[in-house]
Amino acid sequence: MLQQKEIKEAKVLKSLIVKIISVLIAAAACILSCIPLLILAVGTVTGNYEMAAYLEGMLWGEGETYLLLFPSYPTLRGVVEALLEKPEFYVVFWNSVKLTGCIVAGQIFFAVPAAWGFSRWHGRLSSLLFYLYTILMLLPFQVTMLSNYIVIDGMRILDTHAAVILPAVFSTFPVFIIYRSFLGIPEEIYEAFSLDSNSRWQMFYHVGVPLALPGIKSAALLGIIEYWNMVEQPLLFLKTPSRWPFSLYIPGISYDNVQYIFACSLIVLTPMILIMFWGKDDISKGISNMAVKS
Repeated sequence: MLQQKEIKEAKVLKSLIVKIISVLIAAAACILSCIPLLILAVGTVTGNYEMAAYLEGMLWGEGETYLLLFPSYPTLRGVVEALLEKPEFYVVFWNSVKLTGCIVAGQIFFAVPAAWGFSRWHGRLSSLLFYLYTILMLLPFQVTMLSNYIVIDGMRILDTHAAVILPAVFSTFPVFIIYRSFLGIPEEIYEAFSLDSNSRWQMFYHVGVPLALPGIKSAALLGIIEYWNMVEQPLLFLKTPSRWPFSLYIPGISYDNVQYIFACSLIVLTPMILIMFWGKDDISKGISNMAVKS
């Protein structure tokens, strides 16, 4: 009896030790992942001369690079310069807002009915088309870059925002996420609704969309996060600097104004932090729907 009690206590102690180690590992991983954000925040309130002295090795390739945690002379000069003295920052910021908003709105407009069609249309042809959709989703932008460029050049929209927006609007990834959300709706709900109405449009609007809303929100939020930071598409299709998003503008800032670089980076990062804070539950629900079996 005493031996069984000791074995039970040993198992409890072992389980407790495993939990403590797991918590410590998770805490360490969180701290390490937050270090870039900490450096960004510190750099935003650190003067150019002090920051350049600490980052001399990284910026100029000579000297050493140190991690600065507390600036000797805090200043918000970079923030003031970005918000009040550099109108070009507003131009590139709102260019990013325009591109991201139009892309995500277009994706939802086309992806929701496409996903509904795939979820309700069962057959070999539907399976084949969805298989092709999955293949297109796996292709990186570099594979389709040349064909996109040829089509955009033929449409005479090169060096316009439409050149970036149109190819991204028809992305297959939102269709895949929303499709899995539609599949997660029990068939009994559709059958119950069909007793009152035979309209497929009403079934789509009153049943499908409300119940698949977590997947739709998840697709929209993931799209915002993806296209807010896009680099390759505007770099290839946009030649005029006044049409650039901030992702092309910030790398071109001179290293002589390091604090301005940090301030701009922190400002454009803030919307994504807010989206992740307020939309993390919707993103989790939408991604969890992808595990639903058809």
